[in-house]
Amino acid sequence: MKTSFYRLLSVALVSIFAATGVLSAGSRENERLQEGKITKNEAQHLVLKQFPDATIKNCDLKMINGHSVWVVSLTKAGDKTVAKVQVDGLTGKITP
Repeated sequence: MKTSFYRLLSVALVSIFAATGVLSAGSRENERLQEGKITKNEAQHLVLKQFPDATIKNCDLKMINGHSVWVVSLTKAGDKTVAKVQVDGLTGKITP
């Protein structure tokens, strides 16, 4: 009887800690979205949406004038030259 009580208690505690971790991860994601921060993956998808035939070679986060900007290097289909575009780290706006 004692053993099953401790097992049940252990399962309950693990479940509570797991749920707390999931909730805090979700709240961090919500905070990020409310702040308007663009992730690397989102920046790459925005570039590919505007340049569907391009291949992304590199994507780096830079601070320009105290503002986060994703600098994305890409090549267009049939062209070997590397072009660079900037994705605003807050709005997702793409500039050459």
